Amino acid sequence: MRTTSSDPRFSRRASVVLLTFLACACTRPGPSSRPPADDPTLRLMDTLRAHARTLAPVCSPSAELLQPGGGIDLERLHAAGHPVVVWTVNDLPTMQALLQRGVDGIITDQPDLLMQAVRDFDANGDGTPGDLLDADGLIDPKRFDAQGHRGARNLRPENTLPSFEAALDHGMPTLELDTVLTADGVVVVSHDLNLFPTKCRHADGSLLTAPVSIATLTVAELQARFVCDRLLEDRPDQKNDRALSPEAVAFAARVGLPDPYTVPTLSQVFAFAADQADAAHEARDPLRARNARRVRFNVELKRTTEKTDIAPAHGDKVARLIQEAGLVQRSDVQSFDLRAVRSVQARHPELRTAVLLRTRPTAADVKAVE
Repeated sequence: MRTTSSDPRFSRRASVVLLTFLACACTRPGPSSRPPADDPTLRLMDTLRAHARTLAPVCSPSAELLQPGGGIDLERLHAAGHPVVVWTVNDLPTMQALLQRGVDGIITDQPDLLMQAVRDFDANGDGTPGDLLDADGLIDPKRFDAQGHRGARNLRPENTLPSFEAALDHGMPTLELDTVLTADGVVVVSHDLNLFPTKCRHADGSLLTAPVSIATLTVAELQARFVCDRLLEDRPDQKNDRALSPEAVAFAARVGLPDPYTVPTLSQVFAFAADQADAAHEARDPLRARNARRVRFNVELKRTTEKTDIAPAHGDKVARLIQEAGLVQRSDVQSFDLRAVRSVQARHPELRTAVLLRTRPTAADVKAVE
């Protein structure tokens, strides 16, 4: 059962989380107490910004890294002018605490909760919430970057058209998604290198008996033979009822996808978002259409293995698709692979990049991007 702000258990938990996160700002040494050279995260971001020819890259750490002892100094990064977008935050108290600390964005599996947190946030302390919203009540992406992780991962099976539809329904100004390459070099949207039996099935309804590598399938084979609509046991709010995703169902039929839960190409996701902003959608739901018209994309490049660097060709293909869709000003390219981030910076300087951090950077990480 999901608690709400009126539940006393929620209030106690919110107080604990707020104190934990706010303690980072209150108890950590101030920015002048140690030289910046001792802060590898700051050095990493300074180095990447020095290479950027247009927009400064984004620092995107796990939320745990901002907790006491986590090793990343949010206030120092902000003082140096680095935007910080945190992942992956799925509970309201932590969202509220991070908003209080002034993060520039939050990535979430739970767009409905993040929309609630932003709507209720009183940034200037004047007693009136909604300071991060625009005149229409949408989240203002210039003030705060709310990102639907793999669309709306806790509400629909991830990285699918229905998942992105749900994120748009809940007003997310950015869709976060993952990309891998098929055997014929097409960029498709998937967090995993394999189709796993827990997430995907054969198109005829039969279950997979073992993982299937996406890299061994052409895009035609992938989309004709498999559907990724299985519900995860650890995400009890996930639903795959097609009636809940009418826009994805209609779009899939128009473009010839066998199912709305077919693994989409990156181009199809771009086209789906654009489709939600056309005149017909504007007439039915002007606010949703307006959000779709301005929605941003945060496109992750996935490694083929934990220890394998991402090939520059992967970044090149993603960059070309972004350019062809006219989305350069509305797209970021992110990765845990620092060399891939530098490659995109060097080869496609018009694109903003983001650095995903699971652990505190090291001196070796800084050297890798120099």
